[in-house]
Amino acid sequence: MLQPPPAPPPGDHRCMAGAITCWDLTLILTYIGLVAGCGAYAWHFRRRQQEGLQLEQNLGLEAEEPLLGMSAEDPTIGSSVAATAASNGAAGEVDIYDGDGINAESEPLPGDVHYPWLERKMQQAYTQLGEFCAQRPMHVTLAGVVLIGFCLLGLTRFQLETNPEHLWVGPSSRAAQDKANYEASFGPFYRVSQLILSTTLQSQSKYISTSGLPAIVTDDNILLLFQMQAKVDALRGAYTNSTSQNAEAALTDVCFKPFGTACATQSVLQYWHMDRALYESEQKKSPYAVKLSPDYCFGHWATQCRSAFEAPIDPHVVLGGFSTGPDFRNYSADTTAFVVTYPIDSSPANRAAALAWEEAFVQLAKTELSSMAAAAKLSLAFQAERSVEDELKRESYADASVVAISYLVMLGYIALALAALPPPQQLLQVFVLSRASLGAGGVLIVASSVAGSLGLCSMFGMWSTLIIMEVIPFLVLAVGVDNMFVLAHALARQDPTLPLVTRAGLALGSAGPSITLAASCEVLAFGLGSLTPMPAVRNFSLCAATAVLLDFILQVTVFMALLVLDSKRLQQSRLDCLPCIRVPYRDATGQWVYDDVSEDPEDEESTLLGSSGPGGHGPRNDGWSLAGVTSRLKGLAGSRGNQGSGTADPGEMYYAPQQELSPTAAAEGSGSVGATATNGSTAPETSQEIGASGTTMGSAAAATGGRARDRPSNGGSMFTPAAAIPGVTKSGPGLLHGDKLSLQALLQAYMERVHAPLLMNPLVQLVVVAVFITGLFVAAALIPRLSVGLDQAVALPRDSYLQTYYRDVMSYLRVGPPLFLVVEGVNVSAAAPDINKLCSVAGCNQDSLSVRVSEAALSPASTYIASPAASWVDDFLSWINPSLPKCCRLNPDDSPQLGPPGSRCPPPDQPPCSTNASLCAACQSCLSELPVGGRPHAAQVSKFLPWFLESVPSEGCAKGGAGAYNSALQKDNNDPTGIAGLSQGMITASAFRTYHTALNRQHDFIAALSAARSFTEQASRNLGIRVYPYSVFHIFFEQYLNTRRDAALLVGLPLLAIFSICWLFTSSLWGSVILLVMLLSLMIQLAGAMYMAGIEVNAVSLVNLAMALGIAVEFCAHILHSFCVSHGSRVARAKAALVKMGAPVTSGITLTKFAGVVVLAFARTQIFEVYYFRLYLALVILGAAHGLVLLPVVLSRIGPPSWSDRKVAASPTSMELEPSRSLGVQGEQTIAREDAAGRLPAVAATGMAATAAALTSGSGQQQIID
Repeated sequence: MLQPPPAPPPGDHRCMAGAITCWDLTLILTYIGLVAGCGAYAWHFRRRQQEGLQLEQNLGLEAEEPLLGMSAEDPTIGSSVAATAASNGAAGEVDIYDGDGINAESEPLPGDVHYPWLERKMQQAYTQLGEFCAQRPMHVTLAGVVLIGFCLLGLTRFQLETNPEHLWVGPSSRAAQDKANYEASFGPFYRVSQLILSTTLQSQSKYISTSGLPAIVTDDNILLLFQMQAKVDALRGAYTNSTSQNAEAALTDVCFKPFGTACATQSVLQYWHMDRALYESEQKKSPYAVKLSPDYCFGHWATQCRSAFEAPIDPHVVLGGFSTGPDFRNYSADTTAFVVTYPIDSSPANRAAALAWEEAFVQLAKTELSSMAAAAKLSLAFQAERSVEDELKRESYADASVVAISYLVMLGYIALALAALPPPQQLLQVFVLSRASLGAGGVLIVASSVAGSLGLCSMFGMWSTLIIMEVIPFLVLAVGVDNMFVLAHALARQDPTLPLVTRAGLALGSAGPSITLAASCEVLAFGLGSLTPMPAVRNFSLCAATAVLLDFILQVTVFMALLVLDSKRLQQSRLDCLPCIRVPYRDATGQWVYDDVSEDPEDEESTLLGSSGPGGHGPRNDGWSLAGVTSRLKGLAGSRGNQGSGTADPGEMYYAPQQELSPTAAAEGSGSVGATATNGSTAPETSQEIGASGTTMGSAAAATGGRARDRPSNGGSMFTPAAAIPGVTKSGPGLLHGDKLSLQALLQAYMERVHAPLLMNPLVQLVVVAVFITGLFVAAALIPRLSVGLDQAVALPRDSYLQTYYRDVMSYLRVGPPLFLVVEGVNVSAAAPDINKLCSVAGCNQDSLSVRVSEAALSPASTYIASPAASWVDDFLSWINPSLPKCCRLNPDDSPQLGPPGSRCPPPDQPPCSTNASLCAACQSCLSELPVGGRPHAAQVSKFLPWFLESVPSEGCAKGGAGAYNSALQKDNNDPTGIAGLSQGMITASAFRTYHTALNRQHDFIAALSAARSFTEQASRNLGIRVYPYSVFHIFFEQYLNTRRDAALLVGLPLLAIFSICWLFTSSLWGSVILLVMLLSLMIQLAGAMYMAGIEVNAVSLVNLAMALGIAVEFCAHILHSFCVSHGSRVARAKAALVKMGAPVTSGITLTKFAGVVVLAFARTQIFEVYYFRLYLALVILGAAHGLVLLPVVLSRIGPPSWSDRKVAASPTSMELEPSRSLGVQGEQTIAREDAAGRLPAVAATGMAATAAALTSGSGQQQIID
């Protein structure tokens, strides 16, 4: 269950304005001011509009329509425009308005001098690349296979990292350095396995605790715990030792043994030395005798009830569930849980045996121990050191099927979206139009990119993670599928009368710069994400950047080649997935025929569109050949056509783009989706009509890709039945849908007829802006409320045994993890004040380290320190003090049992003195009196401190350091004293142990780490010695101290990089600012959605935020690029951008991701359901809303100027090419208006001549750029 957002910890002083924060107040006031300003502007605008209308009425102009309201269908307007165009000649400086009062939805011609220099060069390069891919598709595909094969070689060095310490904390981090320093000084901290045995409502006990549960301290429960311990003692784990022999590990083989052979197990049973017979014998004693009963040991745990390994066992460590408030009665009445902790030796030599024993321990706890607890109506929770890693691995495998199904759903959707349904009379064509092989090829490219990126990263020594393999395919699939639909859509928009090679060049030349813009932003954004210090996020960013780069390379090469091959298959009516089989279709006469396919590869492109007879082998119609079309275009142009041939630079040639269907034309069409070509052009009536005369509207539209707006004289549909032009309208790629029904057709029709016109409505725009601004302010208010951390319950499978364990840890444990305050470089000479800076006995500094810890323990709510520190300095000074004569003693005589003169003599109650009192009769105190200043000299410390560490505490001398301080000082076998640096009067490192308070929430762990660091930093400054904190959990929670900083770094730097790349590619500062604002708004609202979905800020969400930024670029970059390319007013260009890119973005990202995300809702692990399903769903919704709704509205109002509006110097080339530009921008509308009168304007003829000249210029090379 998700934890509620924690309250601010004590000492967290935030700016408050009454009951709300200053940040919330600022947002509220800003929002009110913004709303008031917008309202005032709207009122002012409305008032000026009314004044303008009143002025028109006063001038008597009410009967006349304003210029922007002129209908494009008015023949008088068409004549005047045509005349003006003819008079302008090559200049073509005429603005044509459609019925909506906006410029025609078109774009400048590729290679146009108005394009930025980089855009022109990319278009030329991509055009050539597209033609090369179309001419040699198999060679290009083979080259892509070789590239991926080379990358896959790196998988031989593939490493999967699952250790959380290596995943989330870099070696240069402070926590990692502190851990390394601690382990270098005192050895690795032991591993932990634990049992928590607790009561339930059905348990039997004579006491009921303050929590309402029965108390657990009963004779039966203690005996049950002895039985469980016997099972654990008998446990054996099989493993292979260092000599490759089979071996078994028992608890005594792997446990941590600070003294001798006894395991340092922390259990309530230690009060009876883990001996059931001793316990039973003690309970049988007379009530009047001193017996080691539970109540007695809870009060004498430091003396009579010491453990088997001679260390005291604090009841807070082995008991749980009791109240820590004033209602606490006693341990026997209020304790509801036994806590048993098994410290396991963590030395590298013991690792294999420890892992084997822990695996057997978990299995034992799952089966026999749980059954024993259930029979006694108790609850058992358990864990081993390896449990988290094992469960995370199981989690990944548990939902592997769900992830696989998610990807299969997306694959199925891709195939469905690319496919089309033929008309009922052509049902066999459904096996041709499915395009599943193309979709599978695209997905295979995505998979190859992911595998190739893993190979390249592994080649350079980077390890991978499970999150990389789960998230990167999702990311690259989003980017790759979007590019697939953009390229397929671009190819479908090309004039079907052009050869396939030319269309491929035109398509890639048109879509390539947009794809490059998005890919460059994503690669650079992920590359900058590698600057984060978190290793898992850094490796993810680098692998993601590599994967996106590889996917981009393969998309513009291999996928383009596959797209060409699939287009050829469609033209030749071949079966999908089995292209060796051809499928017939019904022609206009109802006969089953095949397309005629040329066997000559060199002649295929020039004859591909030739008509065929019923059997597919009839004579070719030269009117449909490239030469026939070219000759007719030249004839139409007349003498003015010579101006556009032969003299222009082929590299700068450009031709009329494929227009989108305007609302007017759409309304005049047949009204069905199947009758609307996505590129907005209308198919000719018959092939004979096109081949016969260039004076008809049909030939003009076919030759130029224009929009013939007039309906045929018979009032019928402007579109031709599928079989009328074999090889073209039936399934040719020149028409995206023709008369076929497909998801793309529906989306395109929706964008043209509903979405784009609706968004241009001023009232709708007002609502859109209001909703998004409100959402932005709400999200900004929610961001500070985001929780930091990763709830264990969410990170683990729902059925994991660790779910119960973490629940009980939060409920029953009354002491937190141990905290070690490590002091480096303690000078022990009498002249140095370091001893007094550390101790807390008489004569020590009032602000010494021990005093500071004791004072901090008085305020546990803010310091998270539960108890004073166990100070070896204090105990050593007391032990050596002559006032305790039984502690530090030496033997002045030579004795075989005690050693030479000056040897250590144990206390009288310890052997051999306890068994032979006369043997120790001559022993005397180490010091007859304290030196001047009350502190021992360096030589005395060097001699007696090792004795102190060997002295076992007893009733005669409880200050012995054995056990309690065995690991408190750094050891060095090369030093004569055995303590590092002591012979030189300097203790290299020593540790003071205390405990954190019970940490029950993620916030508690993070705050405890922060408080410990603040405490040691202040102590270091004030005392002049280096002190650093260490606890086992620090290395896991350090990442959360700087999570907000890492999030800002992971999002902020890539945003700036995206802004720079966009500026470089578009040469539009304002357009780059708009893109930056859109992405920033999306990320802020996504952060707000994270709060509403209960998603915490941690490494997993940071990785997803980095991925979200990359996908957000895909939602917005294509729309912005298309807007910059288009002509006309802002409203016209916004509509054109939506019509051109709306459907690919919707089908390529939005619906694809939505289909895959929905499946993740059925994941069995909460981390998939919370951090993937919820976050990805929010990303898809917000990304589509920003890219397809908010961005077009903003562009329609304050978008950057069109590239066609840029001032360029006149040149012979540009002047020669301007006639065809005039045709592409306005000429096609003029043709439509003048065709009814049988006149073809000179400007249109001139443009056709330029087109024909380009088609035949050079050595037959087509230099066409879309």
